[in-house]
Amino acid sequence: MTRFQIIIGRTEDIEFIDVESKVPAKIDTGAYRSSIHCSKVKLLKKEDGTEVLRATLFGHPCAPEEKEIEFSTFSKVVVTNSFGKTEERYVVNMKIKLGPKVFSSSFTLANRSNTLMPVLIGRKLLKNRFVVDVAKNSLHNRQELKKLFGGRLLVDEEDFEE
Repeated sequence: MTRFQIIIGRTEDIEFIDVESKVPAKIDTGAYRSSIHCSKVKLLKKEDGTEVLRATLFGHPCAPEEKEIEFSTFSKVVVTNSFGKTEERYVVNMKIKLGPKVFSSSFTLANRSNTLMPVLIGRKLLKNRFVVDVAKNSLHNRQELKKLFGGRLLVDEEDFEE
């Protein structure tokens, strides 16, 4: 059985159904997992003894409205970034809409405050759902997005593309 795969660009808007937010995301076929910008991550014990994970999502220049959410199901994973640094992160499942598709997928909770996009989409989410055309880009001008950061980010090759 062949699945119908949607063609997406190197950046896309992604809608998080659970928190009713639409935010920009970087599509990164070099990353295995997807991640979402968050802060104030707390592990709480409820009266019945069960644990919940509370986090504040977004609060990022490209997604300024903060959304507090609790997860009753979560785990931890060790992630290695592109520089070889390892970090332990929480992993949660969220219902999302990317293009015309609505589905649940896992995201690591990470501090992405020094990145242009508050969400990174990796291969695990893309597999058997999407094909990436790096010539496509659904977002606004990169220069406009970088202005939101007040010049904190370095200039990279994509800034000179037309």
